[in-house]
Amino acid sequence: MKDKLQCGFSLLEMMVTLIIITIVIAVVMQAVVTMEARNTVESGKVDLTQQSREFMDQIVSDIHQSGFPSIRTADPTTLGLGPGCASYSTIACGLISVAPSALQFEGDVDGSGVSEVYIQEVPAGGPCPCTIQRGTLPKSQYIANPAAQPPYYTEVTNVMNTAIFTAYDSSGTANPVSGNIAAIQITLYVRALQPDPKTNQYPTVTMVSGAKITN
Repeated sequence: MKDKLQCGFSLLEMMVTLIIITIVIAVVMQAVVTMEARNTVESGKVDLTQQSREFMDQIVSDIHQSGFPSIRTADPTTLGLGPGCASYSTIACGLISVAPSALQFEGDVDGSGVSEVYIQEVPAGGPCPCTIQRGTLPKSQYIANPAAQPPYYTEVTNVMNTAIFTAYDSSGTANPVSGNIAAIQITLYVRALQPDPKTNQYPTVTMVSGAKITN
């Protein structure tokens, strides 16, 4: 009596099939991982751009409000503390100081009264990556205690440049010695937290904006 024919896969055929399936799964998984990594990088770059743009818009808006309300809007009969604006909590002196990594000015930036506004890079002058912080203090508190520090809030992280602010006079001269500052240029060079998996380079965002000084 003849043996019945055996149907099915041989061990060798099964091993070859498993190897092919494993290779296909590995390729697919690698593509998925790469795609997720690139999506994360692109999403991070979008967030980075939005964060930088919001900072720029906020600071430009604040600077436009520096020096408001000025002493020119006050009733002279109500003034009695002395000349100038420094003694009055309801009058803004405008720009107080400007340095490459820090800015201080006075103005009613949110409709709640005159505030002392501080914008600074930490650590000052690097090494970077650095963080830009913004803080406000009611001018009445500043007059009572000029050494008082406001609560700071982070505006932008992973900033790579240390020269954030550049002052210009009315003729366009940078960093005027006379102190006759007419405008402030804000420059941001921000780097993403994660490198691009394809190029291994960190995506960056560079923004430049300017604001006129009214005081």
